Order: sequence, then structure tokens, then C-alpha cells
Amino acid sequence: MGAEEYFSIPIFFIIFRETTEAAIIVSVLLSFLNQVLTEDLALRKRLARQVWAGTFLGLLVSLAIGAAFVVIWNLYATNLWAASEGIWVGCFSFVAVIMITVMGIAMLRTNQMHDKWKHKLAKAMDDESHRQLSATGISNHGQRQSRKRFARKYALFLLPLVTVLREGLEAVVFIGGVTFTEEPQAIPLAVLAGCALGWLVGFAIYRGSHRMKLHPFFVGSTCLLMLIAAGLVAKGIAAFEADQWNRATGAQSDDAGTYDPRVNVWALKCCDPKQPDAGWWGVANALVGWSNVASYWTVGAYILYWALVSAWLVRLRNKRLSKAKGKSVVGEQRPLLSGSAGSSLEVARPDEGSSGNNRGESSRNSDN
Repeated sequence: MGAEEYFSIPIFFIIFRETTEAAIIVSVLLSFLNQVLTEDLALRKRLARQVWAGTFLGLLVSLAIGAAFVVIWNLYATNLWAASEGIWVGCFSFVAVIMITVMGIAMLRTNQMHDKWKHKLAKAMDDESHRQLSATGISNHGQRQSRKRFARKYALFLLPLVTVLREGLEAVVFIGGVTFTEEPQAIPLAVLAGCALGWLVGFAIYRGSHRMKLHPFFVGSTCLLMLIAAGLVAKGIAAFEADQWNRATGAQSDDAGTYDPRVNVWALKCCDPKQPDAGWWGVANALVGWSNVASYWTVGAYILYWALVSAWLVRLRNKRLSKAKGKSVVGEQRPLLSGSAGSSLEVARPDEGSSGNNRGESSRNSDN
């Protein structure tokens, strides 16, 4: 049996990405509390308990929803899967391609999450301080004010709860697009490894604060995700082709050597990733979608995917550069404006002082 039958690389990276984002948020919340509340230890512990309570509750709800999703699929969708396996594999492969690609692009901006969530936490802390300052005053504005006070009081509970719940639901959806093209026994180890590594990254951020540079790490992860997505494109096309060819010839989808010779590019007798002794060929199949049988459509779709992703990345880069250029132009203009205003004020002040002195001298002369 190949390594991909025990460890699903796509699911590992999906879980790793979602766990990392949630772990970054929790680490930012806790580190910010340590920085802000250095003297008030009781308040810091109370708010830290809110953070952990929201995190674990969001995790439990996500796991419950994921378990319900798996049970419903196994009870009601198994027969549909067996009837047309090739079509299902192809459809879910392309759903996974879209999700993994979007997720990989988003991972390039993960290094910006620290500042974003620090800003959100600062706002929540500001609301908390306002609540404490106004606790002695009289405020009774009805149900609306009561909801606002509740949100301010438990802001550090609701923030990780909503965030972890969102990341968990995204992970369920992403895994749903990949699970049905993977072996069932390959899922648990990949999920555990992804969760462990994601929380390890969050702990490293918590301990290292701003000293860590995670951007190169996430760039490398994005590149690997793109390789996985490109391989899924080829797998999806191959599944559609196999289903069509098997229906035309009456062969079974798992029969060896069943392919359409009219569109075949290569058909190697070696290097088959589906064989029990595939070894590294199975790993290559999981990482980059290697197959010992290829057609014009699978190779063309693989190349087209990289062309589209490259164009998307170039467009995002140009958009970011133009936005940064616009900000730099505004930044260059502001000192000039403030400087001119400041210079006019500087010039006006001596005049005011001299006029005041003249008025003082004239009043003294009149007294004399």
C-alpha cells in the first residue's frame, strides 16, 4: 500500500492552514493581553479565560458539525457515489482545486493577520475600559444598550468563538471537497498532524511575537498547495475521461490499462502510483498529481491551470504595487501640507508677540 493511503497531503495542508489562522488569532489575543495588562493580573487572567473558553467552544461546535456532515454522507450518499464514481471524483476534484487555490492565495496574506487582529483586540480592550469607567454611572437605555454591554463585556470570548467556528466550518467544507477522492484511513493522521503543526506555529508566534518572519514559510506552503491543486486538476480530467471511456467500452473503473488510445500522450507500464509497491511514485501522485497514463486533456489542463494561477498572481501583485504607490504619494503630500501650515503659524506667532509688546509699550507711555 502506498503512503498516500495512510496520509492525505491535501487534507493535511487544509487543516494546517485553518488551524494556523485560528492559532494566530488566539496567540495575538493572549500576547496582547500580556503586553497591555502587565500590572492588573486579575483582569488579565479573567480575559485570558474568556479567550480560551471561546476557542474551545468554537472547536467543539466545529467538530460536531463535521461529524454530522460525515454521518449524513455515509447514510444517504453512498449509493449515489457507487453509481457514478468517476463523475463524483471529477466534480469533487475541481471543487477542491478552487478551494485550495483560493486558500493558497489567502495564505500569502497570513503575515498581515497579526496586525489586523491586534487592531481588533485593541478596539475590544477600549470597549472594555469604557465599560469599567462607566460602571459607576447610571445607564439604562433598554434592551439595545444591554446587548451592547454584553458584547463589550464578553468581547474576548465572542471574538475567538466566532473566528474558530468560522475556520472550523471552512475546514469542513474544504475537506468535503477532497475527502471523497482520498482513502478513509488517510484522513485521521493528516488531520492530527495539521492541527498539531498549526498550533505549534501559533505557539511560536505567541513566544516570538514580532521577531518571527513567517512570510517565507507561508510562501513555500502556498507553492506546495498550488502543486497539489494542479495535480487535482489532472486527476479530475482523468476521472471524467475514464468514466466516459468505461461507459463506451463496458470496462470497470478500476481495470488496469483502460484508457483511450486516441488522446493518449504516454502510458508507462512502470511508475504506477496505484500499485501497492508504488513507493515514491505514490507520494508524487499525492503532491503533483503524477500518473503513468496521461492524455492531451490532462496535460493541457495542468498547463492551463498554471497559466491562470500565474496571471492571477501577477494581477494581484500589480494591484498591490499600485495601491502601495498611491499610499506613498499621499504620504509624500501630507508633510508638505502640514509643513506649510506649520510655517504659516510659525510666522504668525512672532507678529502676535511683537504686536503684544507694542500694545504694552503704548499703554505704559500713556500712563506716564
